[in-house]
Amino acid sequence: MSMPKAVRHINEKRALAALAREGALSRADLARQLGLTRSTASSIAAGLIEAGMLREAASPDGGEAARIGRPGTRLALNGGYGTFVGVDLGIGHLHLVAMDFAGASLARHSEPLDPGALGPEGTMDRLLSRLGAFRRRLDPGAPLRGIGLAVPGIATPEGSVLRLPILGWTDWPAGAQLRRAFPDVGEIAVENDAKAFAFAEAALGGAALRGRTVHLLLDAGVGGAILQDGALQRGARGYAGEIGHMPVGERGFLEGAALPGSLESFVGREAILQRYRLEGGEPTWPALLAALEADEPAARRTLSAWSHYLGRGLASITALLDPDEIVLAGPVCALFQRGEIEVREALAKHLLPGQPLPRLSASRLGPDGAALGGARLLQRRLLSVDEDFVLGRLETV
Repeated sequence: MSMPKAVRHINEKRALAALAREGALSRADLARQLGLTRSTASSIAAGLIEAGMLREAASPDGGEAARIGRPGTRLALNGGYGTFVGVDLGIGHLHLVAMDFAGASLARHSEPLDPGALGPEGTMDRLLSRLGAFRRRLDPGAPLRGIGLAVPGIATPEGSVLRLPILGWTDWPAGAQLRRAFPDVGEIAVENDAKAFAFAEAALGGAALRGRTVHLLLDAGVGGAILQDGALQRGARGYAGEIGHMPVGERGFLEGAALPGSLESFVGREAILQRYRLEGGEPTWPALLAALEADEPAARRTLSAWSHYLGRGLASITALLDPDEIVLAGPVCALFQRGEIEVREALAKHLLPGQPLPRLSASRLGPDGAALGGARLLQRRLLSVDEDFVLGRLETV
């Protein structure tokens, strides 16, 4: 194979990524974005239109071409090229999200789910049933190109869940089971839920695409992800970002925690509810939120403990990684709105005097952010350079 095929592949992917980022571009603008001649950019666009990945759309104002007597057109991703479904399998919930190739939302579904009661096989049976029904709601004319499953655990690139600590599951072949159930789907991916959430947050643009950001998903457990200039940092064995397992104390509040004394055992949902029980409160999430609204003393003390340990954990993250921004997400993030001042005070208290503090912010995503991230991950794969293809072509030159 020749070098031009590898170069064309790279430029096609660069063109798709530019259009995903910008929304729509004229051929001249696309050429400038890619640093290519107009004729080369037009040739790449023609190939992508023929493949069904791009479409032509009329310019809103007619553009320069209209002013000289030709209809103005722009290039955009063709949403009908395919559909991606993202799944967030959480402790207590199941979220499904469908988006098209251009990134537009198509459908959503949410329901309560207790994987601990169902077990691995029962959970997969329920998931496959819901996925089948959800797929039937989608346009059959747009191929389902990928299913991305987000789980609160460690997943391999092949799709096995090595460990799901909060449930005690190990070596769950979720990806293989999805593949057997949906053999016609091109891509099946299994990803950690916090990493999927970070993918979705980065797709919104802004700070997540610049510098170093740390994302914490605060739910029954605590997941984490590290992004550098929008790229996920996985570490040597895929464990980078397991911030919930970082030690911050001796024991924590959660009896039977997978790792006593970890950040998760102090600030995860189950841990904070146990702390509230010790304060004399009713250990349910709605009861705690209602008590905070009523300014109940036991709830305030519980919130202060949570804020202290979260700030302490964020200080360890800051000392080690020096991030530009830390983004908090997930249901337990609701406590940050009430305890933000105490969190920031605890963060500063546990750092060297004068060390700059990272920005702290709450995620802009909704409760199905991890599911959206599962879909975004698969879209990104189609927009990314296939290194095996390119390197294989280069080796033949």
